[in-house]
Amino acid sequence: MPKLTIDGREIEVAAGTTVLQAALSQGREVPHYCYHPGLSIAGNCRMCLVEVQKAPKLVIACATPVADGMVVNTRNERVKQAQSSIMEFLLINHPLDCTICDQAGECRLQEYAVEYGSGISRYEDPKVLFNKAVDIGKHVMLDQERCIQCSRCTRFCDEVTGTGELDFFRRGERTMIGVYPDRPLDNLYSGNVVDICPVGALTLKEFRFQSRVWYLKNTPSICAGCARGCNVMVSVGQQQELMTTTGQFDDRIQRVVPRVNEEVNGHWMCDEGRLSYQSERAAERIATAQAPAGSELDWDEATRQAAEWLKTAAASGRAAAIFSPRLVSETYLAWHRLLEGLGRVRIGVQSIVRGADDNLLIRADKGANSHGARWILGQTEDCGAILEAAGRGEIDTLLVFGDVLDPEDTAAIDEGPRGKVEHMIYVGPFLDRTARAASLLLPTAAWSEAAGSLVNFEGRVQWVRRCHRPRGEGRPGWRVAADLAKHAAVELPNWSSTADVLETLAGSVKPYRGVTESRLGLLGISSEPRTAATA
Repeated sequence: MPKLTIDGREIEVAAGTTVLQAALSQGREVPHYCYHPGLSIAGNCRMCLVEVQKAPKLVIACATPVADGMVVNTRNERVKQAQSSIMEFLLINHPLDCTICDQAGECRLQEYAVEYGSGISRYEDPKVLFNKAVDIGKHVMLDQERCIQCSRCTRFCDEVTGTGELDFFRRGERTMIGVYPDRPLDNLYSGNVVDICPVGALTLKEFRFQSRVWYLKNTPSICAGCARGCNVMVSVGQQQELMTTTGQFDDRIQRVVPRVNEEVNGHWMCDEGRLSYQSERAAERIATAQAPAGSELDWDEATRQAAEWLKTAAASGRAAAIFSPRLVSETYLAWHRLLEGLGRVRIGVQSIVRGADDNLLIRADKGANSHGARWILGQTEDCGAILEAAGRGEIDTLLVFGDVLDPEDTAAIDEGPRGKVEHMIYVGPFLDRTARAASLLLPTAAWSEAAGSLVNFEGRVQWVRRCHRPRGEGRPGWRVAADLAKHAAVELPNWSSTADVLETLAGSVKPYRGVTESRLGLLGISSEPRTAATA
């Protein structure tokens, strides 16, 4: 492997590595706009100019491969002057609208202007004006004046999605970004162009003017939209202590953006997953235990009643449970142990399948943890068969665990089966159609409100983190099972946290053996070998 010296420090890197990649791998910041690790190298912004010893002129670090014995300087006066000139050039026609720009606070143009710019401009002629607030697609708005022509977005549409909606038009100082006539930016991954835009030229309609980024609390988590399990960063609002206007406290999810994990989603995520939080945010919630819907009930009394119904029906083999495929594994384990302890309970896990797999990220299986459910619950019955049995009057007590992400995905219980079931217990966060028909409602935390592990379709175990507080009396699903177990005289371990349940899971379910929260970290671990069938 070649050895080179960067700013006086000798390092060794793999052959084929560029100077920019080598510097970044050592924590050495080299400013850049057009370079992105998930895209081809364009080399058109010129911001990453560095000095290579014996080279006749400065070279762009993003397109210069390392060589053995190479000596690189990234911060001498010659380089600084070049970077300052590039910044001055990029700002010639850029509008001075940082105060109203959604990118403010995470804008590389702002950051580099301060760190590498001269602070002055010698350009005195009027700025070239372009269109502002151009609607170019279902989710994306374009401000042509802010574009610095880094070409990240055009390369994404050409290389990643292969849809090619974006391109450059005109020439010289009149060059601008745009979409082709009658070809809006409507591919299934369009929101990614907003993520990779280093300035405020491309903004997401759903987040536009909703919050300043410095008011957000960011939590690394896992998307529950499908079986892929994309790594994401969930941003929620937080109270502004010094604000004088009302309504500053809003801890709902404001946006979801992809988080890099080369083994799962690379740098991207689909628009459906990106906006999946909207169904959770807009849904009507169950704040307290109720029996029936709309009639509040003390939590202890509600769990005692639910335990009594389940225990009585299980003793005669006339109890059944239907689970959502998006529950965390810790919830499956707790309920599995409870139902096993009660006796004969028929168990089914919903199948949520929509559309088809694509060649990038999207999976037709929308069950974020259907794989983990199979590991923990084993062979389960078809939910349709359970509902048919209920329709024939063979089920006295039916437990339905509602979806924790989208109320529309909760198992729908038709009037026929519901009319033959004596007691229907609903456990979940949303007051959906099924919840309204239940005899007893027990609120739980939604996807973003409780920690736990999910297993994607490849057998990779990943850790979901709590992003904000549960609503009302909502609590993790495993804790609801533990509360029922006390009334049903079923012995469960004395769990006090999700990590405790995970420890039990690791000791009792083979694929989870050795799994801990610290081992899962931010990227998860694979418990099954990756095969061509799961790639």
